[in-house]
Amino acid sequence: MKTKQVSTLVLAALLAGCLGRGGDDADQAAEATGPAAPEAYTAPRPAPDWPQATAPAAPDWPQGPAPAGPSPPPEMAAAAQGTPPPGGPQRVPIIDPNGFEKPMPAQWVQLPAGWQTQGGVVWDQNAPCGATPSLRWQARAPDGAHLMTIHPSEAWTWDNLGLPPSQGACPRQPITSARQYLEGWIQRHRPGARVLDYRDRPDYVRSPPPPDGAGTTWRKEAGEFLLAYNQQGTEMREVVAVVVQFSNMAMPGVMPGEVRQFMSGTAFGATTLAAPAGQLEIDLLARIAATLQVDPQWQARMNRHHEEMSRTATRGAIERGRIMADTNREIADMQMRGWEERNAASDRMHDRSIDAITETTRYQDPAAGGQVRLDGYSDNAWRAADGSYIQSDDPNFDPNRDLGTDAERLERIE
Repeated sequence: MKTKQVSTLVLAALLAGCLGRGGDDADQAAEATGPAAPEAYTAPRPAPDWPQATAPAAPDWPQGPAPAGPSPPPEMAAAAQGTPPPGGPQRVPIIDPNGFEKPMPAQWVQLPAGWQTQGGVVWDQNAPCGATPSLRWQARAPDGAHLMTIHPSEAWTWDNLGLPPSQGACPRQPITSARQYLEGWIQRHRPGARVLDYRDRPDYVRSPPPPDGAGTTWRKEAGEFLLAYNQQGTEMREVVAVVVQFSNMAMPGVMPGEVRQFMSGTAFGATTLAAPAGQLEIDLLARIAATLQVDPQWQARMNRHHEEMSRTATRGAIERGRIMADTNREIADMQMRGWEERNAASDRMHDRSIDAITETTRYQDPAAGGQVRLDGYSDNAWRAADGSYIQSDDPNFDPNRDLGTDAERLERIE
């Protein structure tokens, strides 16, 4: 089965990208000129107890299989849930408690002495457009001044069919840039906050997007806002940063010269760093990111997970099916109206031409109003009860039996 995998190294993509710069020394000068004065990024202030060189591997770095049992080892659990051992900067795990047979560290990150953490990897089958696994994780300074939070990932779709935005399992939203995503995120999560600065941050993008192909192009963007707001009587400053990956697919429309554009976006979890005005050290994001390491055992399990999904209706196919399901009904209706205006011979030539250009295959789907176009690299397709599509090259594969899901086999149109 050939599918397109959605990246699951959410924290790696995020922290490796979300590198801050500067300090918050400009707060006092900005406030002296009034609340409307813009705040500027300044040179970073080093934390007094922060290592100035790349940290060596911790002596307790896991070398063998993770211990058996329903919960992580006590020292791992203590670090992950709040209290790193004393004695200086500590490497602490970010735990995946539910992804596999037993809890295990997914990432390791080094924090300043005394910082406390909570949260970890979350698997949410109801995440928009299948954006899972993700992170819900926080790290707080011992004096409570600085709070770093990684928020769950989000995904959406958009197109040029002229339909209005919508919500649902895979929302349709006109978000086409990292800045647009952050503006919407701020409205939802920081209503009333004052925007002090914005800048594009291409330096946050540390890995390239997937290669273009099969009519699809990919790109990554990153951006960062500096906010001000009052929290229970305390004037706060907060950096909000994100890395977003976009895909764009074009295909011929029904009318001559018509080109239909379909876009999907995935925000790898907005990362925030907040502190009282005059205390924010934006550079902490970069410092923490520089210490991140993916746990090799967790990565190996994720690789095996994707291999298994590739053999039995991969998650990538299901996620892509959810995205396509939101647009296929409209496409099918438009195509049917166009086909009714042409004779049968012209219809067959037209359809075969589109199949060849877009590398897609047509299937009969009465539930979707007629026909749908799906990835042309698989020979078999099913429509699941939730409206998504599952494809496979394996003639013996049956999602009803192998996945335990209610699915109807679709008839391929030759």
